[in-house]
Amino acid sequence: MEKIKKIQFDINLPFKGYQEGKKYTIMAKDDANFIECLALVDKQELADSENSIFPINEGYIHNYLQLLVNIQEDKIYEDVGISAYGPDKEGLMRKFNPIRENIYFNLYPNTEIQLQPDVGC
Repeated sequence: MEKIKKIQFDINLPFKGYQEGKKYTIMAKDDANFIECLALVDKQELADSENSIFPINEGYIHNYLQLLVNIQEDKIYEDVGISAYGPDKEGLMRKFNPIRENIYFNLYPNTEIQLQPDVGC
């Protein structure tokens, strides 16, 4: 039997109506990394196309992976704010997920990830 873990995303966007963020809860394989989990968020967003923010930037950006990650360089864009913590042994959100350093890091179960692209100010 394959183990499953829960990952929560809170993505705040610098666009009118989305500053408070969009929240997603995904269930992923136990060995899923940040990229795989963000792709599951994109899948949820695509399934709810009526409420989707995409496409944005004159139709050039079609999903969160494009908006937040430079896949060719295997890194999250430097202007994206990140907070990615899972619960420690006491249940406190202090177990750091180093996804800026390694986008293929195997996320800890019950991790909460906050992402915020820079508004360009």
